[in-house]
Amino acid sequence: MLARNVNQTSEQLGRLYQEVQARTAELARSVGELEALGEVSKAVNSTLDLDTVLQTIVAKAVQLSNTDVGTIYVFSSTRQQFRLRATFGMSNELIAAISNQPIGLNDPGIGDAARRRTPIQVPDLNEQTPSSVQKIVLDAGYRGVLVVPLLRPDKIVGALVVRRRRPGEFDEQVVHLIETFAAQSVLAIQNAKLFREIEEKGRELEAASRHKSQFLANMSHELRTPLNSVLGFTELLVDGIYGELPDKAKATVARVQANGHHLLGLINDVLDLSKIEAGQLTLALEEYSVGQIVQSTVTAVEPLARAKGLMLTATVAEKLPIGRGDERRLTQVLLNLAGNAVKFTETGAIDILADAVDGHFEITVRDTGPGIASKDQVLIFEEFQQVDSSSTKQKGGTGLGLAISKRIVEMHGGTIEVESVLGSGSTFRLKIPMRVEESAEAA
Repeated sequence: MLARNVNQTSEQLGRLYQEVQARTAELARSVGELEALGEVSKAVNSTLDLDTVLQTIVAKAVQLSNTDVGTIYVFSSTRQQFRLRATFGMSNELIAAISNQPIGLNDPGIGDAARRRTPIQVPDLNEQTPSSVQKIVLDAGYRGVLVVPLLRPDKIVGALVVRRRRPGEFDEQVVHLIETFAAQSVLAIQNAKLFREIEEKGRELEAASRHKSQFLANMSHELRTPLNSVLGFTELLVDGIYGELPDKAKATVARVQANGHHLLGLINDVLDLSKIEAGQLTLALEEYSVGQIVQSTVTAVEPLARAKGLMLTATVAEKLPIGRGDERRLTQVLLNLAGNAVKFTETGAIDILADAVDGHFEITVRDTGPGIASKDQVLIFEEFQQVDSSSTKQKGGTGLGLAISKRIVEMHGGTIEVESVLGSGSTFRLKIPMRVEESAEAA
């Protein structure tokens, strides 16, 4: 009796041990699969090198399916053929042999799986009439084949194939595992395709932008040359070189001259923008006086302000250090800000202030104009953007001045900001490093 109980206990312990061993092996396999899938997912998400990703996938697929060799094919919809893209475990001779064999949708293995959109396995190639590729593989000693198509809802992407030397059915767990790797392959191929398309579109857009900038630059030069001649002749007429003009003619010539200068300003803006976009705008660095820049600006805009009845004041801090930068371009920026202030302000005052703070020149232009809505305060620094209001549209302009000013300031390593409340005026503030030794690239 005791002996029988001991035997039964031993048998139970033996079965329990075997069950534990089986569960342990199953757990180890599951852990291995999860680790492999993690590596594959990392490869898919961390690199756009398709060959590297597919090589990782096919290697893990072979190792975890307990097969001997594996291949990944990519389908060409143009040629209607599968092209070998990645392999694992195969000799160079075998790779070369199967690479030279065309595989179409009529292939009894890969093509059939793709057409039927379902995995296909051949337990033993010896038991069927093999295709040209299957015969090469069979001659190399591989008998069991599992083909899983790579699919998207609307198209065939390729195929993942694992092969082993021993014949026999592939169990359901292996099929599901290879299907998982196939899905990762589809994702990798699609990511690479999208990246190539984005790169190509980027190159096309870059080329189009270059052509546009070059066209604008050429057209600006072509327009500016005759316009300068027109302005030159109108100045001669105004100066009386060809004799005294009647009062009516003087008014007409003055309008022609004013409109010509306005058009020249627009052309210069377009030319500057095209240079910036083409990376051809450079700074002529030299020493300059902030006070002189402010004075030049006041001299230019004061007649316009006086004509509108606006008070224009300028306050420059005493003993400002000499700066280093492009004086002409910085004057252009301040002229644009002050000119805009005069243009959009109907009553009140415009103040220009200049000071030095923490190694920077800080120049402020403050007006009592209509103000700028918060939603528009970023847009105004973009090309061809203007505040969308009837009063603004009546003032004209291209919407390039602030965009160009921002680029010039950034090339000096500085910033330009706006503070404004709709109906309460605007304040534009420039911060420019006192000494610019090398211009930054325009953003």
